[in-house]
Amino acid sequence: MAEISAAIVKQLREATGAGMMDCKRALTDAEGDFDRAAELVRERTGAKMADRAAERTASEGIVHSYLHTPSPGLPPKVGVLVELNCETDFVAKNEQFQDLARELAMHIAAMRPAVVSEADVDEATLATERRFAEKEARDEGKPEHIVEKIVEGKLKAFYKEKVLLNQPYVKDDSRTVADLVDEVQRTSGEKVEVRRFARFAVSE
Repeated sequence: MAEISAAIVKQLREATGAGMMDCKRALTDAEGDFDRAAELVRERTGAKMADRAAERTASEGIVHSYLHTPSPGLPPKVGVLVELNCETDFVAKNEQFQDLARELAMHIAAMRPAVVSEADVDEATLATERRFAEKEARDEGKPEHIVEKIVEGKLKAFYKEKVLLNQPYVKDDSRTVADLVDEVQRTSGEKVEVRRFARFAVSE
């Protein structure tokens, strides 16, 4: 591989804002490919920022409201309030942050999650789901040594259906809602978290 010149390291540093050593390491790993090195820098610095952000407190943010109208001319049938937190008012006013709040509210309206995260699922509900899954597996005559694997699979499916952050994003099921939040956190460099939400629907 050709030697990494100081000029290309400087060029990458100016393009990404990363440190000199980070840029040189990325260029080395990318075998001199500038575009690939730029991707590596963004991935690595983004991950570092996200790790640091996770340790901080998100005490600012916004409350976003969304009303869903099933057909033009008809009154709204579903309403959502979602609180999205960050660390500073600067990020709270950012268009990407506010777009995330809107997307979350629309997703919640469509997908009906029950809680924000796995930690919010109460133990009684979890125990009931586990008990039903075990009974179903045994009633089907599954071998005892794989019952636990079946139960874990059922619980994973339960989280995917009921937990907001675990749900596939309604507009792109190749990503989860957590992926959307993480993306904004990496870009902003601040801790970003969904604090809570409420969903209201006529006749539900």
